[in-house]
Amino acid sequence: MRLRFWGVRGSVPWAIPSAIGHGCNTPCLEITDDETGQTLVIDAGSGIVGLGPALTGGARELPILLTHYHWDHLQGLPFLSQLYQPGWRPRILAPELEGSHADWLEVLFRSPFFPVRPEHLPNQPDVEMIREGETIVAGFAVSAIRLNHPGGALGFRVRGLTGDVVYATDHEFGDPRFDEPLADFARGAAALVLDAHFTPDELRSHRGWGHSDWRQCAEFASKVDAGGLWLFHHKPGRTDEALVRIRLDAQRVFRATETASEGESLQL
Repeated sequence: MRLRFWGVRGSVPWAIPSAIGHGCNTPCLEITDDETGQTLVIDAGSGIVGLGPALTGGARELPILLTHYHWDHLQGLPFLSQLYQPGWRPRILAPELEGSHADWLEVLFRSPFFPVRPEHLPNQPDVEMIREGETIVAGFAVSAIRLNHPGGALGFRVRGLTGDVVYATDHEFGDPRFDEPLADFARGAAALVLDAHFTPDELRSHRGWGHSDWRQCAEFASKVDAGGLWLFHHKPGRTDEALVRIRLDAQRVFRATETASEGESLQL
């Protein structure tokens, strides 16, 4: 199983020269099964725009798992090239959160926000609501869990033959009702992708925003015996120099820590 980061920032894509090294697109993760050639996409931030043209192989089903409905995790979806190329079958798995409905996604394509209405898309995606629990998506065994985030969000564990990946962005640590089940959910994962939007100092004035800091992530990774930690959902405009300092500080807590970078690939 291979992972590739296509977007690693939170909130907005904001390109500044001092942050280009880690990338400036919002969340999107590609997971590919090297044996079957199947691809699973998690989140549809602005990073998904670059993923589309890079997909190899023939037209096929393309499942896209969404963690929640905040703009930074959806904003790239109307520009996914597989919505317009013949033969592709996009399939969106949207989280069943309080008050959520599949029609929410159609707003992205409605006037005045976008010029192509949903019914005019060459490949109108199937939309399926998902909730906590286990399911099979394009041959991938996927488990979902609720995270601590305003309006709700799901985290995912994708199982691989030689290791699992846990993707739990947009989670705020500090509530045992969420943290303890998440620890059980993530235990022993080969790759752990966590929300490290804030520094510990910044977090003091951002309680309740639904994000965490790098120290909390490193301590959590150590607690659950993860194989490796990738700090994710970087604050927009956080410079590469600052992210290197964060990585070095986090490695003092959990040695196998990296700061996720756009274009980075992992083989599990």
